Amino acid sequence: MKVIFFDLGDTLVTTHKTWLPGAKALLPSLREKGFRLGIMSNTHGLATRQAILDRLPNDFDLQLFDPTLVLFSSEIGKEKPDREIFEEAVTRAQAAPAECLYCSENVVETLMAQHVGMHSIRVQTSPNSDLPTLEEDLARFLDLI
Repeated sequence: MKVIFFDLGDTLVTTHKTWLPGAKALLPSLREKGFRLGIMSNTHGLATRQAILDRLPNDFDLQLFDPTLVLFSSEIGKEKPDREIFEEAVTRAQAAPAECLYCSENVVETLMAQHVGMHSIRVQTSPNSDLPTLEEDLARFLDLI
């Protein structure tokens, strides 16, 4: 596994501009382990990058993500769960689909990621987030593949 893409809303952050438990610590830790990080987020109705960032926690660090792997639907004209945004993500990653992982709370999106050959993990965020254990789960997962 080389690249990990995350959904934003209800996976990493809430609609109230707060982090979900474990998310803020998870991202730099994954980067330190050598993973390239990306975002795939539906941002319909948000016309500018600043409008998108204004919806995120004040301490959200977009620099943790590879700039080429940040896919905001309002910027690229493709939305999840359409196949095209997942294919675009793999193309931008310059990796095989099987070297990419997609993390989201949305089951349909995780299934589409699998359909294009990516691995996916459905993150449980309600009522309790499992992001604090995602690194351990990911380590077990990588041992299996």
